[in-house]
Amino acid sequence: MSVPIDALTALVGPVEIAEDVPAQVRDRFAESVPGARVLVTTDPECEAARSRLEDGARLIAGERVKGDGLVAASALMDRMWSFGGWEVAQTHESLSNYLLEETYEVLDAILAGDREALNEELGDLLLQVLFHARIAECESTAPPVDIDTIAGALVAKLCHRSPHLAGEPSESVDIAAQERAWDALKAAEKARASSMDGIARSQPPLLLAEKVLSRAAKAGVIESADEADLEALIEQCRRADTALLGALDMLIADIRIREGRRFQNMED
Repeated sequence: MSVPIDALTALVGPVEIAEDVPAQVRDRFAESVPGARVLVTTDPECEAARSRLEDGARLIAGERVKGDGLVAASALMDRMWSFGGWEVAQTHESLSNYLLEETYEVLDAILAGDREALNEELGDLLLQVLFHARIAECESTAPPVDIDTIAGALVAKLCHRSPHLAGEPSESVDIAAQERAWDALKAAEKARASSMDGIARSQPPLLLAEKVLSRAAKAGVIESADEADLEALIEQCRRADTALLGALDMLIADIRIREGRRFQNMED
């Protein structure tokens, strides 16, 4: 949370601090004085701010910066955590199914071309990121992990693997060269003994198979006989998935019909 320069003189006296203000900012004030002449808040639309504006108070606001919403979301997660309720009882493991479900809901929104749903589902996925980061922050691990170290590591990775970022945005980038640089720098960074290292084993078998084949092809070690056998197994899995999906579609349709009948009976 940044403070506009024009507001500095107003903060030398008693201030009332709204509940939405992050704890790290709140701690910088001696105390919050209810009804004080100056109100500190991150939400100019809150009831306390609106009532003061209606009474002729002056609003001193900082310019909005891209990413302010992420800061507010992180602060809200901290506030949720401070109540010690359901959130504090969760673990990485207990939330893992939610992480998968939200990811697939994002994919559904993308495939449906539903921009409004995509906005909502990406928000739900962001919640999972914030959640896991907050849980990690509470774990006594070395090195420590929190949302800032996670974001910092991402920035460092992107800058290291994308040398073109040192240039001007107006310069054209050769996509093939960009991909080669990324792969080369990643390989040097990871220093893996095998192309099979680092593959996520918890992903669905079909996705895992595609990743294995892709990695093996890049490494130039795939054998045609092994590939043919694997392709046959993949095709069997695809047919099984298609059959299961068809059965589930029928079940979903039947459940909708039953729910409709129940609702109609309740109205009658």
